[in-house]
Amino acid sequence: MFNPMTTSEVVSAVGRAARDAARSGGEDGEFARGQLMSAYSASRHLSVELSRFPAELETFAASVADALARAREVSHADNLTAIAAELNQASEAPQIGNLVAAALEFVRDDPAPAAVKLRASLHQALRALSDREVELLADTIEGPR
Repeated sequence: MFNPMTTSEVVSAVGRAARDAARSGGEDGEFARGQLMSAYSASRHLSVELSRFPAELETFAASVADALARAREVSHADNLTAIAAELNQASEAPQIGNLVAAALEFVRDDPAPAAVKLRASLHQALRALSDREVELLADTIEGPR
């Protein structure tokens, strides 16, 4: 959950939507109902992200840390090794996201084959994490496949 909002901000936003819908008069019945359904949907997704996504994020961070630690032929290998060490200690999505972004910044314009390979590996890991998050959310809506 690389969400720019913290968990408490998401919960607060859902609560505000539900409160506003509850306070609306009878004139906006369909709109209020839509707001309440959106709040319900957001709360289900948040529940999945809080209960099931941390394990996925931990696996992702460990995988990226391993790739960075093995990238000895990249021009910023020392920086990447330091980021790998931080990733191994990180547990919060914003921190992990910032560390991965920093790693990508080091290899962004590096034309060396090892850097190109590492960059592709990091992009693939991000795609896989995103796909997994969508799968977890879909399982909540449609049931496990």
